[in-house]
Amino acid sequence: MSSHHRDTNDPTSHSRTNDPTSHSRTHDPGPHDPGTTVPLTDRQWTASMTDPELPALPDLLTDQVPGPLAAIAAASGGTVTAVAVSQVTWWPGRSATVSWDAIVEGGPLAGRATYVGTTLEAPEGAAVVGADDARVAVWRVPEDPFLPSLSAVLQPEVAASLIADLGGQITDPATRLRAYRPTRRAVIEVTGSGHRIYLKLVKPRRLKALHQRHVSLDGILPVPEPLGLNEELGLLAMRSMSGATLRDVLEDPGGHLPHPDVIAGIPGTLPHLDRAATVHSAIDAVPRMAELLRHLLPMERERIDWLEASIGTDDVMERVPAHGDYHEAQLLVEDGMVSGLLDVDTLGVARPGDDPGTMLGHLAVWHTISSQPDRVAAYATALQQRWETTLDPRDLRLRAAARILGLAAGPFRVQQDGWPVETSRRLTLAQHWVESAQGV
Repeated sequence: MSSHHRDTNDPTSHSRTNDPTSHSRTHDPGPHDPGTTVPLTDRQWTASMTDPELPALPDLLTDQVPGPLAAIAAASGGTVTAVAVSQVTWWPGRSATVSWDAIVEGGPLAGRATYVGTTLEAPEGAAVVGADDARVAVWRVPEDPFLPSLSAVLQPEVAASLIADLGGQITDPATRLRAYRPTRRAVIEVTGSGHRIYLKLVKPRRLKALHQRHVSLDGILPVPEPLGLNEELGLLAMRSMSGATLRDVLEDPGGHLPHPDVIAGIPGTLPHLDRAATVHSAIDAVPRMAELLRHLLPMERERIDWLEASIGTDDVMERVPAHGDYHEAQLLVEDGMVSGLLDVDTLGVARPGDDPGTMLGHLAVWHTISSQPDRVAAYATALQQRWETTLDPRDLRLRAAARILGLAAGPFRVQQDGWPVETSRRLTLAQHWVESAQGV
């Protein structure tokens, strides 16, 4: 992998734009002036979210000090003096996981750090606050009870020892947490003496399959070379790869882009793997995403309902090998050639239009926040034209729309400035692609 290994699934994570547009959800300022309403700020909008099945949600998203976080700090003799929600993963009626950037004064937790609270059932030994259906597990990163080895592996000497056990060597090691999805996975970059190794931590049940995936693809596709795995720690070690992401090359006006035929052709070169899992399509995910979006933007309910109905269900029966998350930040490029394909964890079988639809949906969203929108648009158009010579244009455009709908909650997830406005814009973009599909 390159130095660009990070959570790249959502383009929002690379751009925080400040849009001053007012939001239409308002609140009554009180009895002194009952005839007026005041627009909510982004922060107040987030704090206003409720979920009858998750009574802890308002306390996780509050614009005050979250109760679970305050309790953890107080238990160690400290006080939370500053806090901001930095990331939210919320599936209404099912679970919520919230990250906070916080400053604690006093006690062993004193200082600035990232904390996480989740309504998911936590492993034994985790710090849990609350009771019954309002229980919340809380930890300071990197002490994730779902990834118990994360804290230890971040220690440079431990990381170097693990790499040595797998036949590699790093001297004067330094570690950095490059990607982190609380409760789910983490990627640690280990550098030293001109070398770079990536350690990927996942839940143990996924580890063997992940390792076998990289072994099976090594020499067939330009994927990160696996050094080996440590089952006890749930860890896969991989060598770094050269190149910049296709997204970064698109952002560089002088960057040498691969010919669109190369990018359009990669999905057709993916091999059949034994026991390959079926990849759920973006269309399959629409009902769940629509449910979340209706919670986030209730005033957009009618349009979200229309998008869900218009995209419909996925009735394509054909299956082909697919990456499963094929977009511009998953490809490494060097001198106009593809030098790497990242995150092959998701590789399996899917509908023929799934990988192309995902790429077009991501590029459509990236185009709206890119510093080189014309360059991105031209490249995306070239890809679309090539794919539509072999795929059903209507199906392809609906899959792109479904992927855009899946990305519409991204600004909320990372608490981007102006997230309600940006999410609404993505609904408009998805609507454009649906109408384009209907016009074929």
